[in-house]
Amino acid sequence: MKRTLILAILLALPAFAAQKDDDFRAAQAAANANKIEEAARLFCAIAKADPAFHNGEAAQDCKIYQDQVNRENARNEERYTDGVNFFNQGLLDNAEQKFRAIHSGPHLADAQNYLSSKIPAAKQQAAAQGAESAMSAKFEQAKEAFNNNAFTSAKSGFSQVASGSHQSEAQAYLQKIQQYEQFMQQGDSAAAGKNYQAAMSAYQNAANIKGDGPGDPNGKLSSVRMMASANVPQQQQQQPQQIQPPPPRPVVSAVVAPTRKVDIQALLRKAQAAQRKRDYGSARGAYLAVLSEDSSNEQAHAGLDALPKDTVATGTEADVLLAKGIAEYYGGDFAKAEVHIGDYISNQGGKSALAYFYLATSKLTRYFLGGDNEKKLLAEAKEDFKKAKISSAFKPPEKMVSPKILKIFEETS
Repeated sequence: MKRTLILAILLALPAFAAQKDDDFRAAQAAANANKIEEAARLFCAIAKADPAFHNGEAAQDCKIYQDQVNRENARNEERYTDGVNFFNQGLLDNAEQKFRAIHSGPHLADAQNYLSSKIPAAKQQAAAQGAESAMSAKFEQAKEAFNNNAFTSAKSGFSQVASGSHQSEAQAYLQKIQQYEQFMQQGDSAAAGKNYQAAMSAYQNAANIKGDGPGDPNGKLSSVRMMASANVPQQQQQQPQQIQPPPPRPVVSAVVAPTRKVDIQALLRKAQAAQRKRDYGSARGAYLAVLSEDSSNEQAHAGLDALPKDTVATGTEADVLLAKGIAEYYGGDFAKAEVHIGDYISNQGGKSALAYFYLATSKLTRYFLGGDNEKKLLAEAKEDFKKAKISSAFKPPEKMVSPKILKIFEETS
């Protein structure tokens, strides 16, 4: 039995020696290929089995390559730490360089995960954020162009905001610009055809979008009002559907009723004299009185334009224009009433609360006579009532207007 065992061992020795030779050659090949972990593993396995193999060469190589493995692992630890820090700072190219330098060690799998997954995802997110920033910059530039009335540049800029958080807002601005330009074209066309009511409506719609927009809708609205006061034909009113037209009544006692023919030349001389003395309130009042008789008088308009913009009209003459507008309202000439009252307001007449009240009253009367079809008139009247209420001292002439109109005034806030 013992002899059999010894014989088996003797027969296995050549095979074991041959295996060690194969492993040694494999270890040398791994070392030559810079696969230091594989080389260290093989050399150390041979040295453990036979420390004297090749005169101790395997044991010596085991130590050499294991030291290299340890040093490389330390370097990989540093590379991995640097790569993670670069990644967290958003320096993705630097992080990628560090992770690509890791070819072995305990962090190899994690480094590969960064390279194949985390870094590509982060780059995609950064690209999306860059696109958002670019779209935001385009939107702000287009918005600035819109505010500066450079509508061509604004349209171009808003059209380029094709994505991001401002996309819907950019589309809203494009729609505003389109509507504004349509309203201005409608107003210009209607004014050219002397359809002043339609022109005023179109210009007002444009002004509601951008009062200081290209083409000056507020300026054109004022001009059309003046033209309307001299050219609007007498309109036939429909039969009242909800309330009766207001009967002729005396002009509200808060203003001076126009009881005599206005002497335009005398008023112009008075206005100019007051203007030279820098009595701008009296000058404005006299010029307004001229407009009550001749709404297109060029001297009066030029004089008003030359006065300081914040001057409030004073003197009894200032109320003549307002009185005329109120009288026209009670006479059923609502178009002229609104033109004259509007001119009184735009030229800083002193009784602005009363003027806004009667401007709203005229619009409401047209609204009710139209069978509730002119919803825009109702909205405009409410806005005028709000302006009348700015003066806490103002009390409406309750006995002079319809209770239905007073009710809307009281409910408006």
